[in-house]
Amino acid sequence: MFLQSLVAGILSYELVVSDDTIFGDAVSRMVALGLMLFSGGIVLLPRAVLERVWFPGALISINTLLVTGTIYLSGAASSELYLTYFLLLLIASSAPSLKQLLGLSMIICGGYGVLVYEQTMQSGSLAVGHLLGIPVLLIMSVFYGLMLETVTAERRRNRLLREDVQELTQSEQVLEERRAQLETRVQGLKQGLSRANQEIRQGKVERTGLERQLREAQKFEAVGRLASRLAHEFNHLLTVIGNQTGVMVSRLKPGDPLHGPVEEIFRSGERAAAVTAQLLALHVHDTTVRDTLSLGQAIESMRDTFYGLLPGRIDVRVPDPSVPVLVEVGHDRLEYLLLHLVANARDAMPKAGRVDIAVEVVSGELLPVEQLEKNPRKRMARISVSDSGGGMNSDVQAQMFEPFYSTKETHAGLGLTQVYGIVRQHGGMVEVQSQPGQGTTVRVYLPLVERHGVVRDTRVLREAVSKGAETVLVVEEDEIARKLAWSTLHSHRYHVLEAGSAVEALLVAQQHNGPIHLTVSHLSLAEISGRELAKRLVLQHPKMKALFVSGFSDDTIASHRVNKKYFLQQPYRQHDLAEKVRELLDA
Repeated sequence: MFLQSLVAGILSYELVVSDDTIFGDAVSRMVALGLMLFSGGIVLLPRAVLERVWFPGALISINTLLVTGTIYLSGAASSELYLTYFLLLLIASSAPSLKQLLGLSMIICGGYGVLVYEQTMQSGSLAVGHLLGIPVLLIMSVFYGLMLETVTAERRRNRLLREDVQELTQSEQVLEERRAQLETRVQGLKQGLSRANQEIRQGKVERTGLERQLREAQKFEAVGRLASRLAHEFNHLLTVIGNQTGVMVSRLKPGDPLHGPVEEIFRSGERAAAVTAQLLALHVHDTTVRDTLSLGQAIESMRDTFYGLLPGRIDVRVPDPSVPVLVEVGHDRLEYLLLHLVANARDAMPKAGRVDIAVEVVSGELLPVEQLEKNPRKRMARISVSDSGGGMNSDVQAQMFEPFYSTKETHAGLGLTQVYGIVRQHGGMVEVQSQPGQGTTVRVYLPLVERHGVVRDTRVLREAVSKGAETVLVVEEDEIARKLAWSTLHSHRYHVLEAGSAVEALLVAQQHNGPIHLTVSHLSLAEISGRELAKRLVLQHPKMKALFVSGFSDDTIASHRVNKKYFLQQPYRQHDLAEKVRELLDA
């Protein structure tokens, strides 16, 4: 600002004292006054304006106009000063640095001084404007140099700021991308941690359940041994009861008041004998003939039996019979096991639902805990029976395989207990997965047959006995036993009728159009005895024969005057039933 004021003062003085002004003294004085006021106004400008980016450039432009105009008004437009001034402007606009500008300005000013000296020597006089031109040129060169240096520095600073801003923007974008990546990773870690925690909690729940099932298995083994010993003792007592009631019945007339009570004693004893036989089977070494069976084919052959067991509101899905999952098991045992599991699933769905039966080969972590502790590398066959029912809580699961335990008011017995016993006798294990409201899955693990030997087709097994086309009426209060008998006889091409009681059997026989060739029933039934039922049915079907089943032995049945030829002791194999039926029909 000082240089600007100095230049304005020199130019104002020259304008006032000059004799060659264009507009006269009054105008020159006004212009000089304006120059001084302009310089003073610049000095008084606020600091905020002086620090603006545009201020140096604007000051250079205004100063150039004022100096040029003043020189022109002073009448020196064609003098050496004016030419030297414009040459100085050209140098200022092209000089790369302040030092070079000052050096060139000194040379120009020196040249101007030489010209002034020569002119003075020629004219013999020295003009005031000539002397004032030298400081004006020097001051203007310094002014332009400083201003241009300031503008250049400001531009450089602005360029650096823009570059810094650009780098910061790029860095910010990179940081934003990395932050997004970090957030994604953190979110993934959170999800992974959440899944891990959930799996750990689920694993703890499953492990607790499996450990509970293992304890239940050990308890079941102990209960089974005790039940076996008790069953042996009860068997002897029931044999005495059966023999003595047989003697009493043979000596009593049908109209005797004691005949009915004695028959009831025999009926109760027969039921007790059947239960005793089941208890014995829980802990006695299984002597059933075992065959290498394909689970898929065996389950497929039971499809019609499942349909008969399940109401229409419940759908059943069976596995692909071509899946090669082989086990060594008695066919009767496998059927009994599956029917009980399917019936149990049915009872869990009072309304509509679905039963899924799956077969697969498992190993590693999919094996039950007990097997993992023994041999984790072993492969096993797994049968899964799942339902969409209401599920069970942990208390029910802990007791579901106990003898005579049931959540229903009726049908309490040894069904699931026998299922467990069959699986254990075949070297397998049972697991249950269930939660209230989420259905139930019962998994049966059986040793897998790895060898590729002869696989017995279940259809061949069932057709080993001669077929028949006769009509057989099966009267059995136990639904599972009735369905097993129906399945066996149906597979041998018999026309099978079934009834759950003696009264129902009489109704079925009355509604049936055609002969009934054979009845299969217990010797004692709830309403009337098996022999009385046979007598009534013979009146409708004179050629009908009767086969009686009972938990009593042959000797006890003989005391009731029943020919052993028409008797089959429980528990029996389904193959024995088919043979006995064929034997009586051919007799």
